[in-house]
Amino acid sequence: MKSLINPNQQNLVVEVQQTSFELAEPLFWVDCPDNIVAYEYTYDGTNFIPYAPVNTAEQNKAKASQLLSDTDWTSIPDVANSAVSNPYLMNQSAFFAYRSQLRAIAVNPTAGAIDFPAKPTEQWSS
Repeated sequence: MKSLINPNQQNLVVEVQQTSFELAEPLFWVDCPDNIVAYEYTYDGTNFIPYAPVNTAEQNKAKASQLLSDTDWTSIPDVANSAVSNPYLMNQSAFFAYRSQLRAIAVNPTAGAIDFPAKPTEQWSS
């Protein structure tokens, strides 16, 4: 098998097939194992490495914003107020801390892999 490598895309494998054909530079062909799949591997000059795309700052901001939106309900005051809500959310403060970390990412997003905070598990009164 042959893999078509694109150096302009971090040496991404962009095609895999039995035979090669003429290419314009900087694209090039290399022999590869049968299990290599286009757009799922990069080539480091010797080895094929599973491709992990890098998120843009805008993608990280969008994810943080969506996670914030998914937990907006936890910020409603009466959700954790035992006098007006039964059952009530007992760990609202954990959600406040989680949302604060997400907000920091959404307000000042960076590119790359981000370790998003783990969403707390809802703890309801019985």
